[in-house]
Amino acid sequence: MTALVVHGIGALCTCDPLAGEAPGVVRDAALVASDGIISYAGPESELGRSDVPKGALEIQARGAAVIPGFVDAHTHLVWLGDRGDEYARRAAGESYEAIAAAGGGIRATVRATAAGSVDELTTAARARALRMLAHGTTTVEVKSGYGLDHDAEMRELDAAVRLGIWDDLPEVVPTYLPLHATPDGPRDAYIDAVCTLGVADAARRGAGFVDAFCEDGAYTVAECERVFTAAREHRLRPKVHAEQRSHSGGALLAARAGAVSADHLEHATEEDLRALAGAGVVGVILPGASLVVGGPPPPGRRLLEAGCTVAVATDCNPGTCYSDSMPLMVSLAVAIGGLTPSQALVAATAGGAAALALHDRGMLRAGMRCDAVILNTPSWIDVAYHLGGDIVASVLRQGRLAVPSKT
Repeated sequence: MTALVVHGIGALCTCDPLAGEAPGVVRDAALVASDGIISYAGPESELGRSDVPKGALEIQARGAAVIPGFVDAHTHLVWLGDRGDEYARRAAGESYEAIAAAGGGIRATVRATAAGSVDELTTAARARALRMLAHGTTTVEVKSGYGLDHDAEMRELDAAVRLGIWDDLPEVVPTYLPLHATPDGPRDAYIDAVCTLGVADAARRGAGFVDAFCEDGAYTVAECERVFTAAREHRLRPKVHAEQRSHSGGALLAARAGAVSADHLEHATEEDLRALAGAGVVGVILPGASLVVGGPPPPGRRLLEAGCTVAVATDCNPGTCYSDSMPLMVSLAVAIGGLTPSQALVAATAGGAAALALHDRGMLRAGMRCDAVILNTPSWIDVAYHLGGDIVASVLRQGRLAVPSKT
C-alpha cells in the first residue's frame, strides 16, 4: 500500500459543492490518501494519528494552499511542425481564414503530423505533457485531428495512449477527432470511411469520445450528426467544437446528440446555451484561443447564467493557442470570460472532470482520486490573480508525489 499525508495546509480548496460556498475552502487542513484514494480531507485538528496510515509519506505544506489537480478537458497535444510564422502573420493583420485558404492553418499541421511515426509523435507530445504536469494538470484530454488519413489519425491516437503509460505525466483521455481538417477528395467518401473503419478502430484503441469541428468552412451539422450516429454503436460519446468562428448550429447539435460537452461557444446564442443546460451538456470555454483568434469573448458568465456546468481548458494546439498552462487559463477565464476566481477554479477542476464524464476526480473529498496541487502561496486566489505566474510548488498524481517541491 502507498500512503501519503499532507500536513499544515493553510487553505484546502476542495472544489466540492458539499463543502460550502465555492471553492469549498477548509482552513488549517490536512489531506490523507491510501493507494491513490483520498481517505481524509478536512481540518487537521480532527485528524488523529490513527487516521494516518503506517509508513505514509508525510509532506508539510507550511501554510500553503492546496487545490485539486487541474483537469484539462480540451487539447490537441499530439502534433508535429511549427506555425509560429502564422502567429506573426495574424498579428500583422492577416485573418485566420486567409491563412487557411493559402494552405496554412490546420492543413499545415496535418502535413507535418501525418508524416510522423508514433515514436516521433509521442516524443513531441511528451515534452508538452511534462510542462502541463509541472503547471498542475493531472488529467488531460488529447485529441487526434491532425492526421486526416485514417492510418495517420490512428498513429495520433496510439501516441496519446502511449503517453498514458508514464506515471510522470498527466493521465490521458484519448478523443477521436476525424472531422477537423477537410479532405482533398470527396467528402462523402471520407465521412463514410470515418463512420465505418474510423470509429471502430478508434474505439479499439481506447478512445472514449468522438469530436467534430462543426463550423462554416469545416463540417456541417448533418455531416457531424452522421459520425455521431455511427460512433454511438461503438460507445464513443460525442463532443462538439461549436460556435467558435460563426454561428453554425453546433451547440443545438450537441444538445440534440446528448454530447458530453460543447466547446468554444463564442458565437452561441442564449437559446443555444439554454438548450445545452437542458440537455446536461458541459460548456467548455477556451479563453486562450478566444484571446488569440479574436471575436466575442468566451461565454463563461453567460453559460452559468443559463444553468450550464462550465469547464475551462487550454485548447493547447500549434495554431490558435500554444499554451500548456491551466493557471493562465484560469486567469483569462476571469479577465475575459466573466467568471469569478472561485468559479474559474471550479471550472478548471470539477468542471473539467464533468466535461470528460469523470466522476472520481476534480475535487478533494474522501473516496475521490488524490490528484492535488500544493501551491507556493497561502492564497488560492493567486491561481487567478497572478497572471501566468509560477504558483505550483508540488503536484500529487493519484496519491504519489509526481512533481517534487520547487521551493
